Amino acid sequence: MPALIQSRFGTKGNFELVAPSSSAGIVFQWRNNDNPSLPWSGQQLFGQSLGRVTAVTMIQSNYGNPGNFELMALAGNDLYFFWRESGPAFNWNGPFHIASGIPGNAFLIQSRFGTKGNFELVAPLTGGGLAHFWRNNNDPAMPWSGATPFGASVGHVDACSLVESNFGSPGNLEVAARVGSRMAHFWRDSGPAFNWNGPIWVTR
Repeated sequence: MPALIQSRFGTKGNFELVAPSSSAGIVFQWRNNDNPSLPWSGQQLFGQSLGRVTAVTMIQSNYGNPGNFELMALAGNDLYFFWRESGPAFNWNGPFHIASGIPGNAFLIQSRFGTKGNFELVAPLTGGGLAHFWRNNNDPAMPWSGATPFGASVGHVDACSLVESNFGSPGNLEVAARVGSRMAHFWRDSGPAFNWNGPIWVTR
């Protein structure tokens, strides 16, 4: 599963694409949206030490200028973190092992929790349901916490996505999860309890 974003690089904002390589590691490509011919450039290969990667998720954070790329990659049942500096070398850094027991695609965002904005990650669990991980970006050591499991009653989750909404303050976390042919919605309050709620079945 690839990941596509529009970044803050360039005046218009370039398209940035990462995808699992057909052999090993991850391929990065980008489209120059300031060029009228809209050329794609690349392909930059990295993370070959992971072997076969099956899914990736990527964001542009508020680290660096105009913003580093932050990426999670699934290899086997393990999640690994990479980041790419904003220049001038544009080097990819990693892999850093985050979690095991992950059978499907994870989803990463930068939230409004904390002064800097924490990284929030949801992923399926091999035993059923999902897990929430987060990185405290106010701590200089930038530690990852979790996993906080939720949604075990739905059984095996095939895929998920995550947003921070404008419900609550600074914003509830909202998850859509595909369970077979059905779609379930979960949400986590903004505190102080930080409880996960659901499933609310969107399709049955």
